[in-house]
Amino acid sequence: MTAAGLLPAFGSRAVTLPGETEIVIVGAGLAGLTAARMLQERGRSVVVLEARDRIGGRIWTDTSSLGFAVDLGASLLRSADINPLATELRNREVRLQPDEGDFWLFDQERSGDPVRDAEMHDYDALGFAYDKLDDALLDARALRTDVSLASRIKLEAGGPAGRWIDLAKALAGPLHVGVEFSALSALDAPRLAGTGNDAWLPGGFGTWLAQSATGLPVFLNRPVVRIDWADGNGVTVATAEGQVKAEACIVTVPLGLLAAKDGIVFQPGLPEPQREAVGRMTMGLIDRIALQYEAGTFDAPANTQALLRVSGTRAMSLRLNAQALPLVVAQVGGDYARDLEGRGDAAMIAAARSQLRAMLGEAVDRRFVKGVATQWGRDPWSRGAVAAAKPGFATARRNAGRALTSLAGRARVLFAGEAFAPVDWIGSAAGAWLSGRIAATEALRVLG
Repeated sequence: MTAAGLLPAFGSRAVTLPGETEIVIVGAGLAGLTAARMLQERGRSVVVLEARDRIGGRIWTDTSSLGFAVDLGASLLRSADINPLATELRNREVRLQPDEGDFWLFDQERSGDPVRDAEMHDYDALGFAYDKLDDALLDARALRTDVSLASRIKLEAGGPAGRWIDLAKALAGPLHVGVEFSALSALDAPRLAGTGNDAWLPGGFGTWLAQSATGLPVFLNRPVVRIDWADGNGVTVATAEGQVKAEACIVTVPLGLLAAKDGIVFQPGLPEPQREAVGRMTMGLIDRIALQYEAGTFDAPANTQALLRVSGTRAMSLRLNAQALPLVVAQVGGDYARDLEGRGDAAMIAAARSQLRAMLGEAVDRRFVKGVATQWGRDPWSRGAVAAAKPGFATARRNAGRALTSLAGRARVLFAGEAFAPVDWIGSAAGAWLSGRIAATEALRVLG
């Protein structure tokens, strides 16, 4: 079954919406909650409208499906030594756990062939290919070359990268940002290499977010259907159960929902250049499949990453003893994730079990307990996992997130979220957090 563990609710249908506030925030993910907290701390009145029956958005800790908390959305804080959100968490005395797992690599010539442990030269070949991809990305940025990253790469199967090129491309594309490598923009893609000092939150990222939202005026089960921003006196944000008038609003819904024909109606509609920019972006898809095993099944450090080189493009990354639990979390992305979603949860779980069985042997299956899978592509409130600009349209991200202003030049609708984050942190929780703070700062200027 699809994961259904819910975070604590901070609103309900029984609560009547206030008719007015200073700022309305659409979406109770990290960006929206960050903006709400910052505005509230500055003494401003806010209302947060959330379509789901839980907070967190794509930061989701499932607390019920497997008997313990497991992150099925955003989980790791990459480069935690320089990550601004990690710094903020440490300042709040939140305990972060360093991600110090091993890296295991396996090789298989063709599907059905025996799997072997990779040798040192295989690790070197994969590392060489991945470094070349990151070098090409940095080179394209230095030259401001707005093309596909694939067009900047010249790696031959017979060269130093050997037959590990396809896996390196999968790590850079579908497993990193949810789009195929051929569709990855050289100017828009997040850096592939970090500092290596990643971290995770014991108990779950979503659990922390739920706790941090205590006291915020979040109204759940309130999908926004229309935002009227033509009124020179402010905006009106409408739901099926009432509307709220405010000086301005901050929209933090995922790009997939913003671009959807059945999504929020803006009145007046988005300006043509902005609509065009939204159309030049896409939602990458990354899904997670969590497999619970009996305690002690895996003799591996927490969060050990395991990869199997297989023919074709069906790459899958697995973390053993994920979050220090008897758990394997598999990650799939891009076209492979869409294919698995189309086949259903049971097929997703079976695919992850098959890959683990190929790497570690048939005996591991006897210790399997149960599994759960996400389907972010079919989620009506996200329509995918990570926003990405198409090659040649790297400026679309900035243009898609431009504020909507009144004829008097007063900002009425602001946009925030990972899709509109500062360039160094696009597509990440840190980026969502930063964008929420930026939007809140702009909202304070509106309020004067």
